[in-house]
Amino acid sequence: MSRGSFLFVESNTTGTGELLLKRARALGFEPYLVVRNRARYPFLEKSAAPRVIEAETRNPDDVVGVASKIARLTAIYSSSDYFVETASRAATAMGLPAAKPEAIVTCRNKWKQALELQRQSITTPATRLATSVSDVENILAQATLPVVVKPMSGSGSSGVRLCDSATAAIKAFESAKNALVDQVELTSPDILIQQYVEGKEYSAELMAHDGALHCLGILAKHKGPTPCFVEIGHDFPAPLPEPSLRELGSFAAGAVSALGLNFGPAHVEFVIAQSGPVIIEVNPRLAGGMIPIMLSHTLGTSILDMVIRLYAGEGFTPPRTRARAGAIRFRLAHSSGKLKRLGFSRNPGPTAPEAGLLKSEGDEVQINGDFRDRVAYAIGVADEINAAAAAAEGMIDALVIDIETSGGESTNKQDPGSSDARWTLHPEAMKLLAPLIEISRDGRLLRHQATIDEAHLVMLADGGLVSPAAAANLLKHILDLQDEGFQSLEGRCAPRGLYLAYEAELAARAGPETAGWLHLARSRNDLNATISLLALREAACSISREIGILQDALLQRAEEASKLVAPLYSQYQVALPGSPGHYLLGVFFALGRERQRFHCLLEDIRSCPMGAGAGGGTSTQIDPFKTASLLGFELPSFNSLDAVASRDHHLQALSVFTSVSVLLSRVAQDLQVWTTREFALIDIPNDLAGGSSMLPQKKNPFLLEHIKGAASTVIGAYVSAATATCKSPFSNSIEASNYGCSPLGLAQDALKRAITLTSLIVRFMSFNVRSMRENLEDGSSMTAVAAERMASRGIPFRKAHTLIGEITKRLSQDSNVAERRSELASHLAGVLPASLEECRDALQFGGGPGKSSTDSQVSLAKTLFRDMQLKCEDTRERWAHAEMHRRQRVKEIIDKHQAT
Repeated sequence: MSRGSFLFVESNTTGTGELLLKRARALGFEPYLVVRNRARYPFLEKSAAPRVIEAETRNPDDVVGVASKIARLTAIYSSSDYFVETASRAATAMGLPAAKPEAIVTCRNKWKQALELQRQSITTPATRLATSVSDVENILAQATLPVVVKPMSGSGSSGVRLCDSATAAIKAFESAKNALVDQVELTSPDILIQQYVEGKEYSAELMAHDGALHCLGILAKHKGPTPCFVEIGHDFPAPLPEPSLRELGSFAAGAVSALGLNFGPAHVEFVIAQSGPVIIEVNPRLAGGMIPIMLSHTLGTSILDMVIRLYAGEGFTPPRTRARAGAIRFRLAHSSGKLKRLGFSRNPGPTAPEAGLLKSEGDEVQINGDFRDRVAYAIGVADEINAAAAAAEGMIDALVIDIETSGGESTNKQDPGSSDARWTLHPEAMKLLAPLIEISRDGRLLRHQATIDEAHLVMLADGGLVSPAAAANLLKHILDLQDEGFQSLEGRCAPRGLYLAYEAELAARAGPETAGWLHLARSRNDLNATISLLALREAACSISREIGILQDALLQRAEEASKLVAPLYSQYQVALPGSPGHYLLGVFFALGRERQRFHCLLEDIRSCPMGAGAGGGTSTQIDPFKTASLLGFELPSFNSLDAVASRDHHLQALSVFTSVSVLLSRVAQDLQVWTTREFALIDIPNDLAGGSSMLPQKKNPFLLEHIKGAASTVIGAYVSAATATCKSPFSNSIEASNYGCSPLGLAQDALKRAITLTSLIVRFMSFNVRSMRENLEDGSSMTAVAAERMASRGIPFRKAHTLIGEITKRLSQDSNVAERRSELASHLAGVLPASLEECRDALQFGGGPGKSSTDSQVSLAKTLFRDMQLKCEDTRERWAHAEMHRRQRVKEIIDKHQAT
């Protein structure tokens, strides 16, 4: 059932104008649109159009005449700056809800607005009115440059320019007078000249109803390049402390109240200057720029529905709380011409729920320096503002735009600063092969990229191959990116790889001319090869360090447990008395050899691929020794093809990873068996175990299963890398450089997890002393020592072995343990050890568990451990020294340039 008719007076030509009409219909109203020229609204041809009536919308009486003929009219409203006064006067005449027309007039006339705000002691920029060039000259004679020139009743930054000279101000004045003619057929003879206020720009979005003003939120603005003031993005909530946001909301509400606005939406723009907030202007309307849509996503309630219901007389309910953060980003047309191609290479997702085109393919675009330059928008929503902004930026970076200029040239563009725009990856291929940048996943590679850039630029600058100014400029921006954690790249598209997306960000910051020097005498091939070796070095060193932690735990527990007696098993059968310490020392030595293999690998990674280019070197007279040294390598590569083609170090590392994971899996298997009731040799604390969802008595040592399971991941990574590399050509290739190297990270994470879990279990497991002795008490495990003692008395070992075997067969299994041991002792008097400890300590040769042997093993283990720790520390110190030297040279280049 219809809730009545809703009359819209004109509309925004894009964005919320069309959406308001749709929402009114969705809410059950019959929407009408009264316009002066329906050709201004392309969306009327393709949407479920409202009933359109043509009339002179600049005359409120004509609009009242239209309204009086509409049955069951509940509201009159306009979303357009230029027609809010007409809508207000018509609604007031019809007795419908509306803001005071006089307040609307004051707001729309920005000269009157500034005077009224100043009269009520609300801070605004110093503002003067100019109607002629002589007025401009007189004003500038008393003003301090720069100034802002703007039409008195404009919108959307149309005709607004920042001027730092009298010539620029006069030119802007002449242009501003006609800035609105092609939009709404209005001339602007009265132009404002305002003192420019330095500071960050914000907006407050408010709703007035029933004598109260409700602040929906404070947004931070992002502006395009000067001298224009095109808004290219908004962040909500503004990244300010909560008390500041509340104070700014009250400040904005004070300006709205001072102008007499008592009903409907208000959009307040202000700058936070050094002296405090300064009102730029108050607009008696909803915010433009898709802000209401973004707020709807973050507040969990439709702002458009809120306005429609308010004007229909149904009241206003403020949103309860801000649920999430939001951001909007716009893409501007980069040149005038015909839009040949415009579209997103991927679909919106959970964190970028909405994106849209503001222009259509085939449209002629003209750079105006205002809102009309926007061709697309994207909205990001997340729990934190940085994540929301990254989502919006990532989505807007997925825009593919191709503009044919008047000269017939195509400006196919996707990534700002891209050096070669011909290679725009097909959208479907991009979705598969070029996932959005995630700093959690890609941050490590970006850090290595920045490290290489530092070394490369220092080498180029020292060799006079790039100017000190260009090197300093680039190095400063690279440091900034590192300090920011590369967050500006989060969520970005990388259609041609991580490096080119990173390079595009540098180009956007430093300028394409300066950034163009960065890639001199190098290729993505030698870059990727060097990045892969830096990542490999880091991974091997990290795993070695984790092994060291596990070895330390093993050594501590081995000393503690070497005095205990426990069975040594062979094929899961009790073999001899030993000790838990003996077992732990065995694992320690096995891990030590693996760690030595890592150290040999790190020593073997001596040559730096930088300088090899695409595989054929370079004609530029570079100093590859310097680059290698600054990156912690000893030498440059001797052969450029070997530098970019070989991945043997990665396969070697994955081989050692596999060997370690297999060892840990075997240890975990033993420990898991030893936790069973049948063995019960060790116990694992509750915080390293789990319970059963069904069986209340059951305790699951499930961490051990994770250790065993990790081995499958590591083994799979090795097989994957070897398979990818085995049939690739001996040159740079995606199979070897990507698929052959990418499993390293997966294997590293799995192995590190397994080592850490093993360390925890070794450190905190407890030994069941009684259970360890129980299966030894019958004395059968001591018969091997008895046989060896018989041999020492002249009986051939095989004969002694046979005799004792016959004796043990005759022992009664029905008797208790003590009786069987007594019977065995009677048959083997003089050779059977008197105690389990005596038997264990007799096993002192061949690295057995005897006390003297164990003491020697512990002493050796400590020495080996200390020596390896020192070797690893030396390696890390060598890299740290290279890093310190590189950072020092970077700082010197930047400081020297700044000093000049």
